[in-house]
Amino acid sequence: MSETTENETSPFGEAPGNVVHEEHTEEFSLQIIVADDEMSAMVSLIPVADKDVEIPPQQLLSALSQAGIEDGVDLPAVEAVCNFASKGKEQRHVTIASTELPEPGADAWLEVLIRTGADQNIQLEEDEEGKLDLYTLNLFTSVEPDQEIAILHPAEYGKGSSTVTGKVLAPEQGKELDVRLGGGVRVEDGGQRFIAELCGRVDYSENTLSVSEDYIIHGDVDLEVGNINFPGYTRVRGDVLDSFDIRSIKGIEIGGAVGNSYLITDGDVTIGSMSGRDEGLIRCGGTLKANYLNGVTVECMGDVVIANEIRNCVIKSAGAILIKNGVISGGECLALNGVEAKDIGATAGVTTRLTSGVYFPETDRLQMLKAKQKSLTIQNEFINHCLGPLKKKAAKDKSDDSATKKRLAILLERLELVKKMQVEVKQELNGFVFEDHDGNAKINVQRRVREKVVISLDTVTEEVRFEQYGPLSIVADTLNSRLYFGEYSPLTVHADDMVIEEPEEEEAPQNEEEEV
Repeated sequence: MSETTENETSPFGEAPGNVVHEEHTEEFSLQIIVADDEMSAMVSLIPVADKDVEIPPQQLLSALSQAGIEDGVDLPAVEAVCNFASKGKEQRHVTIASTELPEPGADAWLEVLIRTGADQNIQLEEDEEGKLDLYTLNLFTSVEPDQEIAILHPAEYGKGSSTVTGKVLAPEQGKELDVRLGGGVRVEDGGQRFIAELCGRVDYSENTLSVSEDYIIHGDVDLEVGNINFPGYTRVRGDVLDSFDIRSIKGIEIGGAVGNSYLITDGDVTIGSMSGRDEGLIRCGGTLKANYLNGVTVECMGDVVIANEIRNCVIKSAGAILIKNGVISGGECLALNGVEAKDIGATAGVTTRLTSGVYFPETDRLQMLKAKQKSLTIQNEFINHCLGPLKKKAAKDKSDDSATKKRLAILLERLELVKKMQVEVKQELNGFVFEDHDGNAKINVQRRVREKVVISLDTVTEEVRFEQYGPLSIVADTLNSRLYFGEYSPLTVHADDMVIEEPEEEEAPQNEEEEV
């Protein structure tokens, strides 16, 4: 074996790496090259012409070991190089060993445990008839305080490796994830678990996790948004189309118009206008503000403040109904603390009913109990009417498992339930007492009260038969069982504090003898 010198010309050509071993014998020339990154090694084996060469693979392996090649040796490639060289074929820059780069570990990632709506993944529900409800999309999940909303999975280490020369390459760790905390979220377990601190909607964007009590829709509530059931405050920049409902615990604000929808909240409601077509419903625990209402039923525990008009609505308020610059036309208005409007009454003979000084939840409950009592009485009578013939027919039926006896058993069971419910309703009615609510049985009119307006104040109910012009305040003159149309005073002045003038007495006609 002889080594080449710098002055000798190499038969291998330009080396694509670092030459770590080179030898020349009478039978062959051998060169081993390691890549610059030491992740691969190549061999060149050139047999001497016109000579039979027998190069065993073990000899090449020994040369590789002497050159410091320890890992990633490709034994089939070693054998192939030796076989081709034995047949007189030159082998140049054949990859004889290689290793892989270290595999990076999995990056850290945040597992959001609830639906945020970011993916717009729709989950339709079935109604009682098994049909898909196209109005309820369930785009996101509302969360409660102390609910776990996300888990941070830390970055993992990958698989280590080595170079062909045996240098150890440490495993690489995946990328860390910097999750920033927005409002309504706290972190536990050393930054691994994220917990909601508020009722609301979870948002995860730009690596920021937050829970917001506000749900903002920048457009309309339509088929892309669906019905809304949210524990916080809902703001709609656009309109709410027909048949789409919003239930939002802390309040509802709608910039545009609302169709025949349900708006239900424990807080305030502010809307542009609403045309309910006698199907729309607003039920709120606070104040209702709107520009215009038409064909809407309202149950409001605060004041109802309307800018322009209430038309053909049923408005019930545990506060006051205020349309100081607008009109109440048709329908029914019932308030605890008074009603005030610019004009009251409708044209074309449509009746408008006004009641003040009444707490509607109690009156509604009483009416419901009476209606339920009447319904149960009808059911009792109907069942007893059916039982007579059915008992006779069942007595003649010798089969113990006949359809007649089954029907009889069902009716008897229903009758017992009806009787039990009748007892419960009667007990509640007998014990029903109106609580003392500090109401104001008073109605203020700025300009005019039309005919066909029926007003109920205290124990007095009276229909206005001739137009009355304001400004005036209407209260009950209970001593004379009439309505009193007096000088205007604001609703802050209680009806009991108004001075009611006695009606003028008509002089009795004198008889003829007295005249003589």
